[in-house]
Amino acid sequence: MTNFREFFWPLLEPEKKGGNKIDEELEIHITDENLERAFELKSKIYDSEEDRRKSVETKSSLFLSTISVATSIVVASNALITSSEQNNLIVIVSVFISFILTLYTVRTVWFSIKALERGSYSVVGIEDINIKGDKNTYYRNLIICLSKKTKANQDTINHKVDYMTMAQEYYKRAVVVICIYAFLILLFCLFVKKSKQIESVKPKFVYSFSNAFQEI
Repeated sequence: MTNFREFFWPLLEPEKKGGNKIDEELEIHITDENLERAFELKSKIYDSEEDRRKSVETKSSLFLSTISVATSIVVASNALITSSEQNNLIVIVSVFISFILTLYTVRTVWFSIKALERGSYSVVGIEDINIKGDKNTYYRNLIICLSKKTKANQDTINHKVDYMTMAQEYYKRAVVVICIYAFLILLFCLFVKKSKQIESVKPKFVYSFSNAFQEI
C-alpha cells in the first residue's frame, strides 16, 4: 500500500532525530606540509555545497511557473461546467482530470516555495579570516572554520534538496496527467464527435429519400 500511495502521492520521509552536531573543538591531525593542500580541498567542499544550494533554488524557481498552469485549468474547468447544459460522462471525466492536475501543480508550487524559504545559513565573514598567527596556524584555523560552516549548513541545504525533489516528483506526475488528458481529447475528437455527426446527418438523409420516393 505504501508503494501504491507513493506512486500517486509521494511524501517526504520523516526527519531523523539528532541531525548534524557541530563539534565545538575539531582536532586537526594534518601535518604542516599538507595544510595548504587540505585547505584547498576543504574550500572546494565548501564551494560545492554553496553551488548545490544555488542550483536547488534555481530549479525551484523554474517550477513556480506551474501556478499559471493550475490557474488556467481552474478557469477552463469552470467554463466547461457553466457552458454544459447536462453533466454527461465527458464533462465529469474532464473536470476530474482537471482537479487531479490542479492538485499536482499546486503541490509542485508549494514545495518549490518551501525550497526557496530562508533558513539558518552560515557564511565565512571577516571575523573568521581576521586571525593572528603564522602561516600554519592560519591554515589550521581556516580549515576548522570551513568545516564548521559546512556542517552547520548541511541540514538547511538537505531540506532544500528534499523540497526540490518533491516538487520535481509532483511536476512529473502533472506532465503524465496532461498527456492522459490530451489522449482523451484525441479519442473524443476521433470517435465521439464523429459518431454524433453521423447521427445528425442520418435523419436528414432519410427524410430527403422519403420525399423523393413520394414524388416518384
